[in-house]
Amino acid sequence: MAPKPAKKDDKKQVDPLEAKYQEEIRQLEQAKNDLQLEHTFVLDKFRQLKAENDRLRAEIDGFKSRLTNAADDYADILEHRQEQIRAEENKLKGLQNHVEKLEADIARYLEEIRVLKEANAQQAVKLDEAAQMLQDKENLEEAVRRQHDLIEKQTEELRSLKKQLEERDGQLERANAHIEELTLKSGGATDLRILFDEPWLVQVSYARLKGDIPMDRELGSIAALALGKQLVLYGGASKVGGSTSESVGREVAVLNVESGVWERPSSARTLAPSYSHSAVVVGRTKLLVFGGMRADGVAAADVALLNADTMKWLSPQIKGADRPLSRSGHSSCCIRERVFVFGGASADGVLLNDVWMYDQDSCQWSHISTFGTVPAPRTGAAATCTDDGRRLYVFGGNDGSRCLNDVHYLDLEKLTWSPVAVHMGQAPEPRECAVAHVTGKYLLVAGGCSGTGRCMCDTRALDLYSPRWETLDDGAWSNGVMWLKPHAAYIAFFGNRQFTIKPSMHEKLWELQITEWSLPEDIERLRANRRKDMGFSEKLELSDDAVCGVSFLELSWRPPTKNSDRIERYKLMIATGTGVVKDVYQGRESRFRITGLKSNTEYILCVKATYDDGSFLWSESKAYRTLT
Repeated sequence: MAPKPAKKDDKKQVDPLEAKYQEEIRQLEQAKNDLQLEHTFVLDKFRQLKAENDRLRAEIDGFKSRLTNAADDYADILEHRQEQIRAEENKLKGLQNHVEKLEADIARYLEEIRVLKEANAQQAVKLDEAAQMLQDKENLEEAVRRQHDLIEKQTEELRSLKKQLEERDGQLERANAHIEELTLKSGGATDLRILFDEPWLVQVSYARLKGDIPMDRELGSIAALALGKQLVLYGGASKVGGSTSESVGREVAVLNVESGVWERPSSARTLAPSYSHSAVVVGRTKLLVFGGMRADGVAAADVALLNADTMKWLSPQIKGADRPLSRSGHSSCCIRERVFVFGGASADGVLLNDVWMYDQDSCQWSHISTFGTVPAPRTGAAATCTDDGRRLYVFGGNDGSRCLNDVHYLDLEKLTWSPVAVHMGQAPEPRECAVAHVTGKYLLVAGGCSGTGRCMCDTRALDLYSPRWETLDDGAWSNGVMWLKPHAAYIAFFGNRQFTIKPSMHEKLWELQITEWSLPEDIERLRANRRKDMGFSEKLELSDDAVCGVSFLELSWRPPTKNSDRIERYKLMIATGTGVVKDVYQGRESRFRITGLKSNTEYILCVKATYDDGSFLWSESKAYRTLT
């Protein structure tokens, strides 16, 4: 701070001193100017430092706030030093000290910058590492994506392979089924058997069944409809898990014999289950069911008719007051729209041996009063009728104490029962629930349950003219099948065929055996037809394809095949309507033209063949007419 000037009075008094003071003032002002110059220099230096600080602040964004504080400190220091300069000289040292301090701070800041740079370098390294990690991540993601695409492709290939495997499994399953079916079919055979000292041609074929295969059951019924092209299975009882399944007793299963496909039409299901009933074929496509047990264990006496064409049940309106007792375990057969019912057990458990007839046309029941040796009351008998409708045969059954194997027939004209006494051949084992059928003069009995509860599948034949038992099929296949149900219905007859349904161990009716036989007279007829088709002839006969003209006849004849080379000559004879007979040709030719005949006239001709040993053979006479 400059000293204050002295007053004028003092200046006048002490001029030398004033001059000295003026010199000192001048020196002080010079010093002041030097200090100002130094201050300007310091200020310039400060600005340079500040610019450097600003540059460093721009480079280090992270320390911007610290550098800003430093600049503020510089401003404060500068103001403080100006005050010190104006106040006294010694403040310059303080400013110098402060500059040194600032330099020390700058050095410290530079050190911190160096440290920050090193930190930045480390961060850069970390950033590079992070970038590398990011690149590695991208590479990994790309690898994962490629791996995912590969997995997707492999998954698609696996799906395709799985589909191919499933298709191959399906093909293999179908091939196995086809092989099994072919194996079954190859198991069939045609045998010539000697029964009753005569040849029987027996053909056995097998088929694996498909479709909606029904369950095995007991006390049901099976019948052949549509001329043996359909097998209809109805009712029965099957235990599932120890309890009786009512659904089995209500269903109808239809087997197409030609295709081997089962169907279970829902429209044919009945409201109540039924078992131990009787079912017979009426006409070609109707199944009449009578009696049987219901779910509550009570026997019934109602009649139901199943139309196999529509697969719907009909309940005919029964006329008249005459009705049979409710019953089960009875047998029945049909003769031309008339159904005969024999035996069974009443609702009270009483065994019956009465005969009733149901007329399908009039929907009426009538009791048949019979005579003769009436069969004992029984259940489970097998009943059938002859083709001419004159006799009703009954075989076996159970009289309440044992199974039977006797045979009785009812003469339907005389209404008389007669036993069939059989003293030849081995009689069938006593049984119940068997199936009977009459073919020609033979009674066939198949299946049934023995007195010991064993299911039998043999087929026995009885000659009704000369009573004698023979075995058509011993049923040996059933010996190793332990799951056969004793009272099951496995067998049905139609014409000269026997249908046998076989169950699997899983109680599925999955195999069909067809046994077809040709009786001796059928074999003879087949042989004659075969010989005729092959051109064989057993007699001398004139041909039917003669050429007829107005005045001529040209005809030929066919010699018998046997010994035809031994024929020496033929003689052709002609007879007119007036009775004149003459020969018109003799020679070895088998064709001749007769001329000179009258028009529109009938002539009778025959031919004679003479053999080399003098024997001869005449043909049957045939009539030919000339044209008008």
